[in-house]
Amino acid sequence: MREFIPASRFNTEGIRLMKLFSSLILSLLTISLSFGQADSTAVLKYAGQHIYAGVERCQVCHEADDIGNQFGAWQASNHAKAYQTLLSEEAAKIAKEKGLKKPAYESPECLECHVTGYSDPKAEYGEKYKKEDGIGCESCHGAGEFFRKADIMCDIEMAKANGLIIPKEEDCLRCHNERSPRYKPFDFKTYDEKIAHKLNPEYKCENAEEEDEDW
Repeated sequence: MREFIPASRFNTEGIRLMKLFSSLILSLLTISLSFGQADSTAVLKYAGQHIYAGVERCQVCHEADDIGNQFGAWQASNHAKAYQTLLSEEAAKIAKEKGLKKPAYESPECLECHVTGYSDPKAEYGEKYKKEDGIGCESCHGAGEFFRKADIMCDIEMAKANGLIIPKEEDCLRCHNERSPRYKPFDFKTYDEKIAHKLNPEYKCENAEEEDEDW
C-alpha cells in the first residue's frame, strides 16, 4: 500500500524542486551564453604551440606609415641581415677557428642566434616563414600565428594571451652575450633605442582592415 503524502507536504516539496530546477536551467543558460560569446569573438587561439608565421605575415600591417612602419625599421636593422652574415668570409673563418663541423650557415651553434625560432624546441613554421629573414619580428615578439590577425592585435592583453611577447633585457641576452664570437658589451637601453620601432600613438587600431585569408 502506497504511503499517503499530505497535500501540504507535496506543495512544499514541489515548490522546492521547481526552484532548484529553475536555478539549474538559469545556470545552464548562463554557461551556454558565455561559451557562445567566446566562440563568436574567437579570440583565444593559443594552445602552447609555437608556429612561426614569418616576417612577410607581419609586413602586411606593419609597413604602413600610419601605424609607424615597424617593418621598415626592422628591414634597416642588422637583425634583418643576421642570416646573410653567416654566408660571409668572416663567418667561414670564425667557424673554422671554432672547430665547427659544418659551415656557419649550417651550424646549430650559429643558427640559434641568426635564425628566428631555430633554438625553440617547440618551433613549427608557416608557409611564409623563411630562414633567410634572419632575426625577424617573432624572434623578439614570439611565434605569431595565433596573435597576428587584426582582431587579436587590437587588444594588447588578448594578443599576449595568444603568445605575444613584449621583449625585456633578458630576452636579448639569450644571444647578446659572451658566447658570441663577435660579442661587444651590451647595453639594453642603447640598443633598444637603436632598433626602436614604436607604434604611432595616433593610430586607431579598431579601423584596421581585416587581413586577406591568404595571410
